[in-house]
Amino acid sequence: MLMSSVVERIRGLLFSPMKTFDASKDDTLGNVAVYFITILAICAVFSGITGWLVFHHGVAMIVMIVFVFVLGILGVFIVGLWIHIWVYLFGGRKGVTQTLKALMYGATPNCLLGWIPIAGIFTVLWTLVLQIVGIRQLHELSTRRAVLAVILAMVLAVSIPLTVPYAATGTWRIGFAMESQSMEPNMQVGDLIFVQAPHRANIVTYEEGKLLDYKSLNNYGDVIIYHPNGLHSVRPIIHRAMYWVEMGEEMPGGKPALHAGYITKGDNNSGYDQPNLQPVKPEWVIAVAKERVPYLGYPSVILNNIE
Repeated sequence: MLMSSVVERIRGLLFSPMKTFDASKDDTLGNVAVYFITILAICAVFSGITGWLVFHHGVAMIVMIVFVFVLGILGVFIVGLWIHIWVYLFGGRKGVTQTLKALMYGATPNCLLGWIPIAGIFTVLWTLVLQIVGIRQLHELSTRRAVLAVILAMVLAVSIPLTVPYAATGTWRIGFAMESQSMEPNMQVGDLIFVQAPHRANIVTYEEGKLLDYKSLNNYGDVIIYHPNGLHSVRPIIHRAMYWVEMGEEMPGGKPALHAGYITKGDNNSGYDQPNLQPVKPEWVIAVAKERVPYLGYPSVILNNIE
């Protein structure tokens, strides 16, 4: 597909979507895929540039480019097949190819503008509306049926991945991005840390771990994610629980503990978090770290640094 054709198709989808979708009923899936890959590549490159501007690191740029591109390719086919089930149930009989075309063409706003943080929500909604229009026009459905098919598919696609992990881990948030070097070498910046709810885990401190020969993430004891001083407005800290102190017992630095709680420390830090912070009360613990996956946390890290 020539670049002029891509530009013409972009203009039509953004400003005359119904007419453009009607004219694209005979487009081959191959040609539509070439269009989609082209605009997805634009999104991936600009996302990578954003990563480089934030971190000034080539690795972050490469990770973002690969992440956006691969996730986009896999996502459009996986989501497309899922949505087509519901399109079929609501009367769409034009074939899965038309559904995939609607999603690929409909992704135009998100691919062109979605890499801009402040435009994120707007482009997602624009893309959703455009994809519904595509489903309606290409499958010749009523607006009501097209809306119900897409919205129901999206709601279930979000709720199922949330409820199943919650049942397994006991928490709605199953992962945190590692944003600092404080836990190196056992956790790296950009790692995605999978967690378990604290009420599902018996937190073992570093001192207890040495006695029990229990290790988590390459060192004794558990790594906990907690609100420093119980403040929900402050970004959570991901550090290892070193030992427990009772109220009045001496903390690192010699000060008495104001209350009972965990003394924590980053594996890469020379000193403890306390006495700069108060001992971590159990109710301040959000989650317990269990596993890490390299690089998958970079998108979250980049967005948080932009904010």
